[in-house]
Amino acid sequence: MPRFALSLSASLRAAAPLMSMLALSGCFGTAPKPAPAPLPPLSKGQPLTTADAAFVQALNEADLTDIALAKLAATNAARNDVRALSDTVSRDSAETRTKLGEIVSPHDLSLTTAPMRDDQEMIDRMAKLYGARFDSAYLAHLRKGEPILSAAIASAIAQSKNADLIALAKDSQSKIAAHKASAEALAPTRVSRRHRR
Repeated sequence: MPRFALSLSASLRAAAPLMSMLALSGCFGTAPKPAPAPLPPLSKGQPLTTADAAFVQALNEADLTDIALAKLAATNAARNDVRALSDTVSRDSAETRTKLGEIVSPHDLSLTTAPMRDDQEMIDRMAKLYGARFDSAYLAHLRKGEPILSAAIASAIAQSKNADLIALAKDSQSKIAAHKASAEALAPTRVSRRHRR
């Protein structure tokens, strides 16, 4: 065998491992990437029943009314403690509306943004009161509470299958009770006078 052929054969044998590595690295570089895993379907959250939707509406309506009355208190209230309570009520109501929005959003529902006619008429009447008259009417509103809302909250806690809604109902129940207790503490006490004969 010629010397040239022998040296070429030896060179090829020596280069074979290097060529194999280059060929393999080329394969790895051009291999197609696996397709990404499909995205999970959009979650609709826990189901909302008709009763759940009625509770959402009642709670949202109460929050809208309380926020509107709290805005009035900033200008119409005479007492600083009444204004401070209205700030707390407004903050709590706004927080509840945010949570309500998060609960109904996956169900393609939206919250109303204005009070219903009866509540708006009450807000308009309160807007005409100033000083001690406003304070008294505002505290009476908080002390009285809303029987329809209280019933809706109790029903949601007892019957809803939506854990988020139940948690919000319990939270709202405790906040409303705290607002009522604060209003009771701030309400002026009536002193009965006995007339001498």
